[in-house]
Amino acid sequence: MTTSELTRAEIRRPAQKRSRARFEAILDGAERLLDTLPPSAISIHAIAAEVGISPPSIYHFFPEPQLVFSALAERYLKRFEEGVLTEAPGHVESWQELQTLQFRAGQTWFNAHPAARQVLLGGPAWSSDIHAQDLDSNFVMAGRSIQLMAQRFLMPDIPDIEDRLVEVIAISDAIWSLSIHRYGVITDAMEEQARRARIAYSRTFLPEYLPLRNDGTLPS
Repeated sequence: MTTSELTRAEIRRPAQKRSRARFEAILDGAERLLDTLPPSAISIHAIAAEVGISPPSIYHFFPEPQLVFSALAERYLKRFEEGVLTEAPGHVESWQELQTLQFRAGQTWFNAHPAARQVLLGGPAWSSDIHAQDLDSNFVMAGRSIQLMAQRFLMPDIPDIEDRLVEVIAISDAIWSLSIHRYGVITDAMEEQARRARIAYSRTFLPEYLPLRNDGTLPS
């Protein structure tokens, strides 16, 4: 096998407006199919029929079918990062409560997006490439968690807190994935198990009580 044959296929991202619209239409069609079908039933030809374009037009952007799911993962992770608890609620009195609200907002988001459940969280459209994207997103969400806590609490200096919070997310993801495998959604009972695991692990690096930031200022 030659070196060129070993090169991993990549998404061909469009530059022109018309091509970008077609690219997004392909993803929209794949998403509609994923709402009702398993990934194994979704081929390039099925997407082409759903969108109303030719299969070669799809292969132009996605040389391999799995790359469609990888592009969807990018879309879902961006929406998740932008849409899940961006401000710390003023009524929150503890980091435990804030963490619970943040993850339950994530539970609600995933349960409302069946296609995202299939692509992310170890679902049937999952791949090593999507896993890498998800790990990168976990660092984004860990940074978000730090910002949320700093909005509401006076934070001590905690070494490697971002890494610890990424580990918290990984713990939660594992239990959520198990729930999706068993029940198709993240059930409240399994989210409660995830909450207990998150809080228990977080207590290994966060103090039990954090003082509230009462003056409304953010850290410099």
